[in-house]
Amino acid sequence: MIDFLKHRKLCLFLFVLLISSLIIPQFALAKDYDHNVLAILDAGDYKAYPVGSYYYSSYLEKGDEIEVEVNVKSGGNIDVYLLYEEQYDDYLEDANNTNTSKIFTFIENGSKQNTKQFSYTYEVEYDGKYYIVIDNRDNSQANDAVPTGNVEVEMRYSRVWSGYGGLYYPEVPVEAILICATTFIVLIIIIIAVVIMLTKKGKKNIPPPPMPPNYYPPQP
Repeated sequence: MIDFLKHRKLCLFLFVLLISSLIIPQFALAKDYDHNVLAILDAGDYKAYPVGSYYYSSYLEKGDEIEVEVNVKSGGNIDVYLLYEEQYDDYLEDANNTNTSKIFTFIENGSKQNTKQFSYTYEVEYDGKYYIVIDNRDNSQANDAVPTGNVEVEMRYSRVWSGYGGLYYPEVPVEAILICATTFIVLIIIIIAVVIMLTKKGKKNIPPPPMPPNYYPPQP
């Protein structure tokens, strides 16, 4: 039998290690996805990217965060817009109708016109679908960039999930689940091995039972 009080420091260390193996990977996965894209746009073109994850497409919840970094590697200035669904519909109407233009609105904290570099973190205020648009058009906005030719744009964007009711329950990919499960099993094996080792060590240190009084071993 193991004296857990005697080995309480070791037991506490193993317990903390076991719990950490389950908790730490969850916080490491707070950032849902990291998308890295390289967009090449002719003058008059645009590209739109839904913000979200594999599981929920572009649907975001209040409190989620959108992280974006845009850099023009070659070419002139562009416009970068963050749009929720209704704004995106208006943008498409402006972009796809050749005879008329549609004045569209955009989320100012996540948008910048006539720029070559832009980065931001935006906290979602309303549940819904959100899109990032890289625009190399002469659109209906008064202060937009006027295209001068082809542009090559590098963009990184991700969604940071806030979880349900402000609590954190990340969406964990299958690979992460397998890593956590493997780590958990390895730690269980280590703990079992340590327990067995301490048990054997404890048995070796047990003194033999005392002999009864007036006991004389049998003579040959």
